[in-house]
Amino acid sequence: MSAGIKKTFIHKYASGNVGVVVNETSAGEYSYFYEDNKAKTLLASFTPLGTGFVNHTRKPSAPRFVATKATGTISDENGNTLEYFDWQPKRPSANFGPSKPQKMFINPCLSFFLTDQFDLKMTFRASQGFLEFQLGKPSRPSYMDKIATRTLTGHLILDLPSDTPTLKQRQTLLASNPAAANMKKAQEFGWTLPRASPSGREYAQITVSDDLKPIINDGNNSIENLSNFRTTIGANVLGLKTLLRETAKDPNASVNLGGTGKSRGLQVPPAIYKRFIPPPPLPEIVKNTKLLSHVASESPSQLIVVLCSDRGAGECRIAEKAYARIHKNTNALCKKQGISAEKHTHKLIVCDCSKQPDCIAKRYNFNVYPMYMMFYGGKLVFIGNKFNGFSTAPEDFEKEIAKQNKQARKNIFLPADFRFIDPRHASFSDV
Repeated sequence: MSAGIKKTFIHKYASGNVGVVVNETSAGEYSYFYEDNKAKTLLASFTPLGTGFVNHTRKPSAPRFVATKATGTISDENGNTLEYFDWQPKRPSANFGPSKPQKMFINPCLSFFLTDQFDLKMTFRASQGFLEFQLGKPSRPSYMDKIATRTLTGHLILDLPSDTPTLKQRQTLLASNPAAANMKKAQEFGWTLPRASPSGREYAQITVSDDLKPIINDGNNSIENLSNFRTTIGANVLGLKTLLRETAKDPNASVNLGGTGKSRGLQVPPAIYKRFIPPPPLPEIVKNTKLLSHVASESPSQLIVVLCSDRGAGECRIAEKAYARIHKNTNALCKKQGISAEKHTHKLIVCDCSKQPDCIAKRYNFNVYPMYMMFYGGKLVFIGNKFNGFSTAPEDFEKEIAKQNKQARKNIFLPADFRFIDPRHASFSDV
C-alpha cells in the first residue's frame, strides 16, 4: 500500500505525540487515529469506502463501533452487542442506520460522530485548533449534479425536411379543419356518443366497409363456437359437465361451473380419495354387572387391567382410543415374542358403565370416568383415574402396570372392602 501513497498528513497532540495519520492514495484517504502515548495505540481506522472501526480507550482490543459495507455494530467493552443495523434497507419500508445519532468521546482530544453511512466524522483537538475528518462513504453525485457541473458545448439541430410546417402553421391548419370545429362544438356542449345495448342491435344499421367485413365475420363465428362448445376448451367443459351429471350422488347438490345461472344435480368429486384407515378394535367389553365374576374367572397369574367407561363423555372416548392402541401394541408384542395373549403379564378389559345401575361405581363409591382398576387373582391391586400419580400417558400406564405387578407378586393388595370415602361425610378418624 505504501507504493500507492501520494501524500501523508500527520497531526500531533499538544504533548507532541502522533494523533492522526492520513494517507492519500489514488483510491482515496486512509485515516488512522492513535492514543496520546509513546506506544501509538491505534484507536480508530477507516478506509475511503467508509468501512472501519473505533476501539474502546480503556480496552483498545475491544471494538466499540464496526462499520462494514452492509452493516454497522455498536458494542460495549465486554463484546456485548448494543445495536446492530443495516446501512441500506432491504425493503422500502424497513428501518436502516442507527436508531439515533451517536456521539462517542474516545479521549479528551478525539470525538466520533455517527449519523448514517455517508455521515461519519471524527474531530481532533490539535495544538493549532480543532480538525474535522469526514470518514463516511462518498455519496454518488446525482444526475442533476452531473448536469450542473458538466461543460456544455455546441447546440442541437433537428434534422427535418425543409417543407415541414412549424408548430404555429400546424395549429392554423388544425383550426381551419371542419372536423376540428365540430369537435370543439361537441366539447363545448358536452355531447357524447349514444351507448350501445349488449345485443348490439344499434350496429345493425351501420354500413361496414368491405375490408372490415371479414374481421366482423370471424368475431361472430368465434362467439357462436364458444356458445355451442365447438372449441377445444368448450369440448372439455362440456365433457366435464356430462361427467359430473352422470356421477352425481346428491340430486340436490348444485355446482356453478363458471357460466350464468345454477347447474342443478351436479357435484364436484374430490381429486384425491384418502384411504380409510379403521381405528384399532377395543379389547374385550364386559357389562358392569358381570365384571367382578368375569375377573374372578381369569388367570390367577395375570394382571387384569380394567377401563371403566360410560362410553359417552369426550374424555372416555379419548381414553378408549388410547386403550385400543395399547391393546394393539400389546398383541403385536406378543406375536413378535411368539407367546399367546393368555401368557402375557397383563390383560386389558373395558367395562361398560353406561347402563344403569352402575354396580361397579356403587361398589367402590366413585362417579368419575374414566376409572382404571387392576386385579390380580381376583383381588383389587389398584384403582384410580391417574397413572404413576399424575398422568394418563402410555408411558405412565406401562410404569403403573410394572409397579402393580410387583406389588401383587408380593401379596400387597387393597382391602377387600375398599371404598372411596365421600368427603362430605368423612370424619377426622377416616382421614
